[in-house]
Amino acid sequence: MGARTRTREASMMGISQPDVVYSDDAIPGEYDPVATAVPVFVGYTEKGTAYTLVAINSFDDYESVFGGAAPDGYILYYAVRHYFDNGGRGGFVLSLGAYADPVDLTPDDLIAAISDGRISTAIAQEASITLVAIPDMVLLPDGESAYWAQAWLSLLAACQVRAGVFGVFDTPDDPANAAACLSAFLAQHPTQPEWGAAYWPRLVTGYESDTETQIVVPPSAAVIAVMATTDEQYGIWRAPANVALSQVIKPTCSWLQSSGLFQTTGPSINLIRSFAGKGVRIWGCRTLAVDTASPWLYVQIRRLLAHIESQIGQLGRHFVFEDNNALTWVKFHGMAHIWLRNMWLEGGLYGAEEAEAFFVQIGLGETMTQADIDQGKMIIKLGVAVAYPAEFIEISLTFDTRMSVNAPQARA
Repeated sequence: MGARTRTREASMMGISQPDVVYSDDAIPGEYDPVATAVPVFVGYTEKGTAYTLVAINSFDDYESVFGGAAPDGYILYYAVRHYFDNGGRGGFVLSLGAYADPVDLTPDDLIAAISDGRISTAIAQEASITLVAIPDMVLLPDGESAYWAQAWLSLLAACQVRAGVFGVFDTPDDPANAAACLSAFLAQHPTQPEWGAAYWPRLVTGYESDTETQIVVPPSAAVIAVMATTDEQYGIWRAPANVALSQVIKPTCSWLQSSGLFQTTGPSINLIRSFAGKGVRIWGCRTLAVDTASPWLYVQIRRLLAHIESQIGQLGRHFVFEDNNALTWVKFHGMAHIWLRNMWLEGGLYGAEEAEAFFVQIGLGETMTQADIDQGKMIIKLGVAVAYPAEFIEISLTFDTRMSVNAPQARA
């Protein structure tokens, strides 16, 4: 059974809210819980078969299959290490091939490698993948915004081969170049840019090269680790932001140098900021959505709705080959209702009462016509109210200038 999304007006909030609609095709297979944060990391390795997905559950797994770090330039090895050091639970790696002299790797070579159709094919065939990052994108010249935009478009295209795959984008390190990259990307009018989010700047880690130079990594791998940890500890509806990163000494640039990369009224790049006494933290949860009124403006909302689509689709697999009648509809309605109710009780949906948080519809004259039933279609419609983050909290203070700051002193 296929899935598609639309938008309805949530009367209880007065804002545009995502809706989920399931229809058209039969749902094959059996039910299994859908994992929310399963990444694939794409880049160059010391060894291993190119363009072949390999599952890894630890950094030791990575090293046994793909070998060690490159003498210079390539960063996938350290990015994957950073992922596990920040609490990553496992995932996949797809090698672009063995290390070569970085001088011989031209921007055109790199763009060709990450645009190869075998990446999309691998992601399409592995249904568990929900997150994609290409850390070796940082091999591109920092100031070549046209190449960066093409790399972003290639990553976004890989995410769109299957519903529910989200991209974590690295950026040029110089803030002006990062802004130029975003502008060049949006100038190409990408389709559904909300399936990705970008993070800036890069991170100086505690890792050292053979020459005892501190390793600088792009933030994508650590961000994905935070997504996985946040999903597990709190729920996929929780923003993967305001979380301290491990094995980070400092960002390469201060957020004060960001030159407006994070915008309240337009497309934004999320920041990584250093806070005195609180460590280096992810500071932002925006997707690359162009319209700030979009229901897909926030990372956790885009990922939450994709998860609901996948999970209800899995629930529907119970009813493959059952009679498409009222009894089956009642069963499916009940399972979907219970699952959404549990999510609401855990804090994943907005609303003081159940009726304000979600609805489930299925039945003849409600979601299906007799012609739909005759064609073997079973259509279920869901509406959910999601909670938007308190991204900006306004505080108003009024001071009475006639009052003394100090309390009056008693006199003897």
